Amino acid sequence: MPDRPRARRPHSFGYDRNCMCLIAIAVRTSAHLPIVIAANRDEFYDRPTRPLHVWDENKNIAGGRDLRAGGSWLAVTQEGRFAAVTNIRGIEVTNPRSRGELVGDFVRSNLDPLDYAQQIQPNEYAGFHLIAGDRTRVAHVASDVSATLLPDGIFAVSNAPALIDWPKIVLAREAMAAALDHSPRQLVDELMRFLTTPRGGPIEQEVFVSLPDRGYGTRSSTVIVMTEDEIAIREMSHPGGAVVALNLRGEEKGAGADK
Repeated sequence: MPDRPRARRPHSFGYDRNCMCLIAIAVRTSAHLPIVIAANRDEFYDRPTRPLHVWDENKNIAGGRDLRAGGSWLAVTQEGRFAAVTNIRGIEVTNPRSRGELVGDFVRSNLDPLDYAQQIQPNEYAGFHLIAGDRTRVAHVASDVSATLLPDGIFAVSNAPALIDWPKIVLAREAMAAALDHSPRQLVDELMRFLTTPRGGPIEQEVFVSLPDRGYGTRSSTVIVMTEDEIAIREMSHPGGAVVALNLRGEEKGAGADK
């Protein structure tokens, strides 16, 4: 039976029950830090979620899981493959596939990041940004732009269309650039401080969202720092502030995941 057409339809700029709302990434900005990621996931508080963990069905992968749709907003493997997704407000489709599948499918695969991004059919998903890569190549694809490789440097996305810089995107690039001047341990602290500090103002500029009267806000703040030998991950869950820290090493390096 052929698939039903997935027609796009406009959507008001409200609070969507979807994926993380800010991703900043530094791609090969130094010889010893090929990848650094700072990301916040904004979501309704009642959506069932499992925080950062080594996946039960695949011990090579770590990330959070959406227990309703089964996908992930951010995941990484011991070898350094990773993917992260945000929603784009204002783009919906009929009968959409889960955007969280895009993350899981990439980290389970061996596909080149750009090849993977190019084979995605954007009209099968509600609006999204996807960043997928490894220590050497990082691709970006979105509902409104074709797949491309990111150049070395700092890149950030939120819930705006690809060609629109919301204030929080500018803040994220600036915070990443400033944090990269610190040691790896201080780098994690500085980025976590950035992700968890409320600033006030509209959603377009607020990095840490807290709207308890609407049952909505930042649910997790995650920092990933990759060296050539290991991957340090720290995630703070909200509300409550519980922290999970993992250290991943590729099996060829002689170790697995340390908690």
